[in-house]
Amino acid sequence: MLKQFTVIEGNIGSGKTSLSKMIAIEFEANLILEEFEENPFLSDFLEDQKVNPLGVELQFLIDRFHQLQSPTNDKKPTVADYFIEKSLVFSGNNLSKIEKNLFDSYYSVLFDKITKPDLLVYLSVNSDRLLKNIKKRGRKIEQDLTARYLESIHQSYLEYLKSKTNESVLILDVSELDFVKNPEDYALVKDTILNYNERKTTEIIF
Repeated sequence: MLKQFTVIEGNIGSGKTSLSKMIAIEFEANLILEEFEENPFLSDFLEDQKVNPLGVELQFLIDRFHQLQSPTNDKKPTVADYFIEKSLVFSGNNLSKIEKNLFDSYYSVLFDKITKPDLLVYLSVNSDRLLKNIKKRGRKIEQDLTARYLESIHQSYLEYLKSKTNESVLILDVSELDFVKNPEDYALVKDTILNYNERKTTEIIF
């Protein structure tokens, strides 16, 4: 059964948006997609991660807060392709210590005001597969991303998610799956999500 509020998270190019859309369509759920293109700092930052990282992270934090403050206005389930906690992952990876301290002070105020997911799913994908996906979809602002940067984000995600031992977190290694083109892969991933009922962090490698 699809939870009332399910989040599909993942690294850049992991397929989180595609999977969120597929599940939302099948179950007629509300859909929340991150509006990353609205961030005016992002393009320059993706070309050079030393260019205004604090502006990037604060803008994302504000945008995510506004979207997630009240994700559902009816009884239909909701699926989102991100959660505000990704701000902690990316800011920890991208900001200096003094910038991170400032960022965290804003984050702590906003986090308590949003609805929390009933299940957080993380799509784990190796860097080679991520780079192939990024190249294939052809977004210009992403083409300079490196395997090293993607791997650092991935490790930050895993470290953070595995610390959430009292919440429902499902880590799925989908590096060898293609749930967009292969119906059997989609069914495998979907059924794993629907049948997950434990309140702990669980890692599954298909």
